[in-house]
Amino acid sequence: MLDSLPFEKGSGQKQKLLADAVPTRFTRDTWYQTDACAHRPWPYPDKYFDYATCSHLLEDVRDPIWVCSEIQRVAKAGYIEVPSRILEQSLGVENPTYAGCYHHRWLIEIHDNRVDFLFKPHNLHSLKSAIVARIGATQRMNPRYEIQFLEWSGHFDYAAPLLFSEPELERNLAEFAARSRSLPTLVVRRGDGLAGMARRLVYYAKLRRGRR
Repeated sequence: MLDSLPFEKGSGQKQKLLADAVPTRFTRDTWYQTDACAHRPWPYPDKYFDYATCSHLLEDVRDPIWVCSEIQRVAKAGYIEVPSRILEQSLGVENPTYAGCYHHRWLIEIHDNRVDFLFKPHNLHSLKSAIVARIGATQRMNPRYEIQFLEWSGHFDYAAPLLFSEPELERNLAEFAARSRSLPTLVVRRGDGLAGMARRLVYYAKLRRGRR
């Protein structure tokens, strides 16, 4: 396990996430704390692992290109999972006033054994043409559109195209949003009962008034 947190702080969270899926196989001795983006090779030889899992990390880190490079170096195959770009370009995922998750740095697309990263620009949140969906307090994104994943073997491609022109960037955002809006049933009703919906309605009302 490679993590930015020390074993004492990170292990409990990881065990909770894995408890219902697979037995926990990491220990204090196999836990390595590091900054995954520090441009220092990770402490494993080339192709050391048969399989590596990278789940909901790449959207957070400042240099996903380096992380992808190291994943391929230390593993023969693996699995990558990230939030979908559809989710990140929708209002109401966390807050009705901004798109996606506040701490995510990248809009990511996976296709044809390739992972593409586009930095998440500040004007996305107020650019109407870039918004895929508006998720209300009693709704959620359809689970089929929330994540995307890649299972790779041998290698996968990755890139972060540079878009320096504001019109070019806005056109990219708007074109993606226009394509995505045609997908069926983007938003579905939440399943957390009347009490849960009531809490979210109150929470969203406070957010709109600028209170938490």
